[in-house]
Amino acid sequence: MDRILREPIENYLTQKQLTFAGNQLADRLRNEFPNLLAQILPDQSRYKVAGSPGKGNWTDNPWIAILDTLITDTPQSGYYPVFLFKSDMSGVYLSLNQGVTEVREYYRRDAKNVLKLRAEDFRAKIDIDENDLLEIDLNSNSSNAKLYKAGNIIAKYYSADNLPNVAELTADVLRFLHLYEELTFNDTQIDEKKDLTAIEKKQYRLHFRIERNSGVSKKVKDFKGYICEACDFNFVDKYGELGRQFIAAHHLTPIANLGIGQFQINIQTDFAVLCSNCHSMIHRLDDPSDLEQLRQNIMQNE
Repeated sequence: MDRILREPIENYLTQKQLTFAGNQLADRLRNEFPNLLAQILPDQSRYKVAGSPGKGNWTDNPWIAILDTLITDTPQSGYYPVFLFKSDMSGVYLSLNQGVTEVREYYRRDAKNVLKLRAEDFRAKIDIDENDLLEIDLNSNSSNAKLYKAGNIIAKYYSADNLPNVAELTADVLRFLHLYEELTFNDTQIDEKKDLTAIEKKQYRLHFRIERNSGVSKKVKDFKGYICEACDFNFVDKYGELGRQFIAAHHLTPIANLGIGQFQINIQTDFAVLCSNCHSMIHRLDDPSDLEQLRQNIMQNE
């Protein structure tokens, strides 16, 4: 487990002088090290670990990221904890950072300022202490390094001569995952007029996060089709080609049953496909998982 940080620190600069294609250290950064890191995660069905030594050529700053797939399944967007190695391999940061590729493509010259503003907003939403407010310096003039510096939300630094042992590394990763989850919940808006306890608010936020995940939604629609399961409305019948493959995927698992931190998703049983009206109405029920109650309401008023 300690090889995740130690091997790149000790060998990256030497290997960087060699051919990139087929390099064993490059391959371990893409595959073995992410797999080792995944073993300490509390819910491997939810989190995806990815690493990179560069694309087509060595990068100044190799990285290994932990992605919450309810937020993003690519390091190019969203936010996530990531190990970022300094270019001179004098140390490595564990940083709660932001995907910079999409921001750079959309905002271009303003990308750095956008990332800084978002980082400030994210920091305001989580419970951190002064030790977390660490600026990162990746010792590189590459555009990505500058954007990672701007996008850093919180960070912890390990110098090459004082790398953490397995227990320390595990504790730090789990703590950053806790802050990651806290940010996930607090970055998802709910109706604050509802009289909810703190745990109920987290459960509602998790419900909406699952429901709005585009990857999950696509799988549900591919499996269940595009006819409303409450009122049988078919968008194609009403709107022709404009309505093809248009429907909402609604998460049916009772909110009170959602576990915080660990959960399993069953595409076949945990979701319904609903038209826009039915999707809005089911969220007005006391129990938005009660599809049968919604059907009864429709039948009684036909």
